[in-house]
Amino acid sequence: MKSNRTVQTLRFLKWIRNHSGLWYLICTPNEEHMNMDMLKQLVGRLYQEGFYEMIFVLLMVHRDNPALSHVSEYLLLDSFIARWGQEKEEIIHEMQTLLE
Repeated sequence: MKSNRTVQTLRFLKWIRNHSGLWYLICTPNEEHMNMDMLKQLVGRLYQEGFYEMIFVLLMVHRDNPALSHVSEYLLLDSFIARWGQEKEEIIHEMQTLLE
């Protein structure tokens, strides 16, 4: 019997085979066709397929792309906004821990 991880890996490898152009875009930094629309499309496709880890790979591979220049800041601010009212002490503690 195959483990869940083996099944997921096989599904992912088949997806790469069937979407080699998308895989190339995901893995190639400074690819000339990578723009905000393509990034949004790729994030959506990866999310739809359940390849959540690959979203973070995509964002790291293309972290120097101007289209991503403010995404992490907006995500951080949105997280603070959502959590601040109930969790400000925890947020401050997390900051202090990370700054050690």
